[in-house]
Amino acid sequence: MRTAILIAATLLVTACAHQPERKPVEAHQALKQGATTQDSKRPPLPDSVRANLRPSAMEANQASEQLLSEPRFSVNANGIDAADFFAGLAADSPYNIVVHPQVSGTITLSLKEVTLSETLEVISDIYGYDIKRQNRMIRVFPAGLRTETIALDYLALQRMGLSQTSVSSGGVKDNDQQNGMYGGAGNLNNAGLGNQGGLGGQGNQSNRGASGLNSGMQTNGSSISTQSETDLWGDLKEIVQGVVGEGEGRRVVVSPQAGLITVTAFPSELRAAREFLASAQQRLQRQVILEARIVEVALNDNYQQGINWSDLFSLGNANGSIGFSGGSVSGSNGVFGMSLDVGDFSGVLNLLQDQGNVQVLSNPRVSASNNQKAVIKIGEDEYFVTDVSTTTVTGTATTSTPNIELTPFFSGISLDITPQISDNGEVILHVHPSVVETTEQNKTVTLNEESFVLPLAQSNIRESDTIVRARNGEIVVLGGLMQTSYTDQESKAPLLGDIPLLGNLFKNTRRSEQKKELVILIRPVVVGVDTWQQELERSSDLLKRWYND
Repeated sequence: MRTAILIAATLLVTACAHQPERKPVEAHQALKQGATTQDSKRPPLPDSVRANLRPSAMEANQASEQLLSEPRFSVNANGIDAADFFAGLAADSPYNIVVHPQVSGTITLSLKEVTLSETLEVISDIYGYDIKRQNRMIRVFPAGLRTETIALDYLALQRMGLSQTSVSSGGVKDNDQQNGMYGGAGNLNNAGLGNQGGLGGQGNQSNRGASGLNSGMQTNGSSISTQSETDLWGDLKEIVQGVVGEGEGRRVVVSPQAGLITVTAFPSELRAAREFLASAQQRLQRQVILEARIVEVALNDNYQQGINWSDLFSLGNANGSIGFSGGSVSGSNGVFGMSLDVGDFSGVLNLLQDQGNVQVLSNPRVSASNNQKAVIKIGEDEYFVTDVSTTTVTGTATTSTPNIELTPFFSGISLDITPQISDNGEVILHVHPSVVETTEQNKTVTLNEESFVLPLAQSNIRESDTIVRARNGEIVVLGGLMQTSYTDQESKAPLLGDIPLLGNLFKNTRRSEQKKELVILIRPVVVGVDTWQQELERSSDLLKRWYND
């Protein structure tokens, strides 16, 4: 019995000692299945489902297939009555034409080698008749006011935002009524959402306190503030009304919840409204995948002046102009921006690795619609004291009650990007990255002969706010945000350096300097027909490289 127990225990220990390497098998299989789903043949729908599933769309597809085989003919008409013209136009065709009794006027035209659809479109455009076609039935209405309902797929919401980067240097002030204590130095505010900018900087932010001062001072620094407001449905009625005009009988009704716009206007005006809404729908539905790398480079001794960006030109085609924008809180380092057509981040990261120790702080990836903000925030909020006041009650005994106000301070990485996608695939990006490191700084404050130890916030902030342009798939490089840190290294003689007071004679303190530069890499990919399929395949290939099967 003991022998069996020992053998079982030995096998258990051996099994626990050997732990195979964990691989993301499920993730790999899911990506592989998702990438091959579109290639697999879909099962046919039952006849009952096909009969009830958007019959109008199926009929439209059948009608479009029939249009491909329409015969071509020549048309010559000189002052022919409109009703007679339409009746003769359908005489030798498989289509039925119904003319409204109020259709009047004469038609004069000369067309060669045209189809029936092209002929009807020209007549509607020139003479203003409202011609509607459904399968083999054609209806002709007079050139008067008509009402049509047009669908527009868009969220029924409003978005408001503010992107602000400001640097203000302020003094301290005292509130005599409440013995308040306020303080600030190097204050830098950062809020998400916006769509344009052009300021970059880095520096320290600390909230300091003081009391007993009967003076106030405020000195303005540099700042940039961008406000954005998106309310498409609120503006849509005015826009469509401007397209169709404001004549008698014209009317525009907008229903955001249903996603419908009802327009009453003349046929030519209705056609202009349809074209505008179709173009707006196409632009609103554009999407872009934004892949970013926020990198910190600890520079080598040979690159203490900053990264040598000229080496990037050896990687591929560099587009756009190289320049600096904005300023900085301390120092004269501006924000560097350029775009590269190199495919992926590996080449840029390898070049940065040659100039220092590269640490990837964050690699966010998000998709965004056209002119819509994408916000990513990674970090934590911690509360610090920002205001202290005392309330004094005088009676049989005088008591003072301190009032402390706490404010959350963010520490981490935030990135907000607003893309604008053009017809040719170029992307204009408003980029606002921010890296904040907040530490606690204890300050002793005396109020009414009482001492308080207050945990104040001291923030090290590196951020930029700029606008860049890139083509589809290019990598946007933002850099120039440098930071210098100092480290004291102490060396001492054994034993002798530990002697109190006299040990200082046998100690040596050396201060080392380390320069770091923050680099932001952004790669926009405009979503096309097969973009999501390609992204799934690329993610699957990455897993294969990381975990060799």
